[in-house]
Amino acid sequence: MVNTARPPRREGAEKRRPSPLKPVFRLWMEDEKNEVVLDQTDALILRRVGETYSLKEAAKEAGISYRNAWDRVKAMEEKLHRKLVETKVGGRTGGSATLTEDGRRLLKEFRKTRKLLFDVLEDEEAWEDVGFKLSARNRLRATVVEVKRGAVTSQVKMRLSSPSTMTSVITNDAVEDLSLAEGDEVEAIVKSTDVLVAKGTHTRAR
Repeated sequence: MVNTARPPRREGAEKRRPSPLKPVFRLWMEDEKNEVVLDQTDALILRRVGETYSLKEAAKEAGISYRNAWDRVKAMEEKLHRKLVETKVGGRTGGSATLTEDGRRLLKEFRKTRKLLFDVLEDEEAWEDVGFKLSARNRLRATVVEVKRGAVTSQVKMRLSSPSTMTSVITNDAVEDLSLAEGDEVEAIVKSTDVLVAKGTHTRAR
């Protein structure tokens, strides 16, 4: 007999801290009907076809059967009404597969989007922006001393708590959104080469 009862908790036992979490994603592309046209497995198949000229090798790399890989390619082609993979049957090498221009273009678009998302995930400052959590060294309390409007952008000059000033160039729309005026208490947020302006709880502008 196996005892599955939970043992009594010891007095003063420390609570286990949850392991650190990190954001992950799975990317797929949909058509105007919100139907999946291309997912990560499909993209892997296209990439490996382009590299090996073999749908069989692409299926092996993706961990699926040749038939499954073939069905995936046909499903993509039917939804897009475009030829993505050209195949040649027989011959000394037993046939081959190559990407068409549409296939290469679709794969390039998918990989570009995926790289963009990975870049954001790896950018700690970008994730700080999502949660509006910037380190104190990047946030400077300031007072607006001058708003100089241009045709498209405005220059917002701010006086820091220390005897110095800082100027941020932001759009006129941002000035309107924040209702910036001389004397306003704001935060100058320094990020890389940009100086952002924050006013109130979560509002910021470029």
